[in-house]
Amino acid sequence: MSNKVTDNLIDDLVNRNEIIDIVSQYIQLKKTGRNFKALCPFHNEKTPSFVVSEDKQLYHCFGCGAAGNVINFIMDIENLDFIDAVGFLSERFGIDVSQYDSNHDKEKTNKKNEMIIINREAAIYFYKNLWKTQNNALEYLKLRGLNKEVIKKFGLGYAIDEWEGLNKYLLNKGFSQELIFEAGLVIKRKDEKGYYDRFRNRIIFPIFNTTKKIVGFGGRVLDESLPKYLNSPESIIFSKSNILYGLNFARNELGSEKKLIVVEGYTDVISLYQYGIKNGVATLGTALTQKHGELFKRYCDEVFIAYDSDSAGEAATLRGLEILGDIGCKVKVIRLDEGMDPDGFIRKEGLKEFENIISKALPLIDYKIELIKNENDITSNEGKINFIKNTIKVLKDIKSPVQLDVYVSKISQDTGVPSNVIKAEINGNNRDKKYIPAMNSKKNNKFNYNEQQKRQSLKPVKKIEKNGPLEIEKNIISLSLTSNNIYNKVIKVINYDDFINDDLKEIFALINEAYKQGHTVDKNYLIDNLSIEVSELLQDILHKPTPYENIDKIINELAVALKKHKKNNKITIIKNEIKELETKEIKDERDVKKIKQLCGEMIELEKQFIQINQVEERGGKSSE
Repeated sequence: MSNKVTDNLIDDLVNRNEIIDIVSQYIQLKKTGRNFKALCPFHNEKTPSFVVSEDKQLYHCFGCGAAGNVINFIMDIENLDFIDAVGFLSERFGIDVSQYDSNHDKEKTNKKNEMIIINREAAIYFYKNLWKTQNNALEYLKLRGLNKEVIKKFGLGYAIDEWEGLNKYLLNKGFSQELIFEAGLVIKRKDEKGYYDRFRNRIIFPIFNTTKKIVGFGGRVLDESLPKYLNSPESIIFSKSNILYGLNFARNELGSEKKLIVVEGYTDVISLYQYGIKNGVATLGTALTQKHGELFKRYCDEVFIAYDSDSAGEAATLRGLEILGDIGCKVKVIRLDEGMDPDGFIRKEGLKEFENIISKALPLIDYKIELIKNENDITSNEGKINFIKNTIKVLKDIKSPVQLDVYVSKISQDTGVPSNVIKAEINGNNRDKKYIPAMNSKKNNKFNYNEQQKRQSLKPVKKIEKNGPLEIEKNIISLSLTSNNIYNKVIKVINYDDFINDDLKEIFALINEAYKQGHTVDKNYLIDNLSIEVSELLQDILHKPTPYENIDKIINELAVALKKHKKNNKITIIKNEIKELETKEIKDERDVKKIKQLCGEMIELEKQFIQINQVEERGGKSSE
């Protein structure tokens, strides 16, 4: 779909997709109070903290902080970006997104949809061929250790050894020759007197985008003909540098650590999936690109590269590491036994051993150092010198002095060359990047930072009115939640009407009602009976530290501060009303009467304000 999403489209999606219905398709919701509750699908928990509001059409997890509307939920649960999530929900309700954008290229959108439809039909044709015609493809897949279930899961198929098998099939289905050609399924003959199938006598791997639409195909030969692998040509729906094979499955299998494993081939991805490693993806016969890197950054926190262990695989790994490292991806390298690929390794060694090599994967710098070490005999003086010189080129990219020190110590142990000598070599060849610790810098001084944090958390209660009524009211609620005994002290000097903020007033009223009815006033009770927006405000209150000394004094100071703000707010409102009336060019009798009335109210409020200040100075209680 178009990258342009209008506000009207978003509003319609939110309004048409009832959040309770959508969320219920993924997790079991239970009605509790005014909201629905469940165990959060985004983190592990034993007590439900995931709340969905039917009234507000919002969700919020009070455990991990996940929150938003129905679009945000689909983005999180399906691991989609915003554009794809909008497309997902639009399709669910058959919404034509083009009607929301006057500049939308409807012809291009229609062409994309037609190509996706024809690709789906072609995939069905290939799939049926695999199971219904006599061929060596199914036998080959079985010899590669793939079972029936995983073959079906990935929709593998077979292109029969005929020149126009697929072309005739699609024409008979009513597709135009022009569309079949534009989709890259056929090639125009040199004499331009017809077309022939692009894929013949090949195993077919349908290529899906992240929303599970077939956008292209990959084909592997069953004989010695070349090329060994053949992909669909670039089109308006297919770009090799922008797609990762298997990501449509892997994006839902990332786990809490959000890892993706990059392999070289289709079969590697499928074989790993069959054995239980379901977060594998592959590039489509191309080197890793910056666009691939952007996909990784969108879907995962860490990338593991598991290319073949031959020299070509090592070179591809290094190129991929550089690209991913440059755009800020966290990368590690899985080392396979010599001559092995991921498919062969897991079939021979099994799942546990593959998980073991994942756990031993090397970070980018370690992998580079290991390659340099393998190229040099560090038992010889010449080998040591070459190893250290080449390794220093890698170490110069390290910005952290702690990280640098760790690697220098390791190289020192391996070579017997003292650490200070290696550091001198680094600094000598890289003077402009020499690290000089700034001991007195607030930015780098952890002690100063911690002390500053402590100072920020120690705010004098007596001056709390400087933080405004919102903070005062939060502190009052925090104290009220401590115990019934403290709450009884609070309500002697503060009542419901003293609150200025409506949301906090709602929380205080609920606490009051709960204590009266003998309920246990805890986090779950409050969340179940508050709206999501108010519950989010409650989270901040629950994290406030509670004082254990001078409780009576603190309560009185809070009460005085709140009443002062209340009176001050009323005075400001009245002054504004008087000012508005006085600016009228023509005042009637009612206006003059109203001004006198407001002036009288303001004088009375100012007297009360003075009384509150006097009470505060004496350290006593206010009866206002």
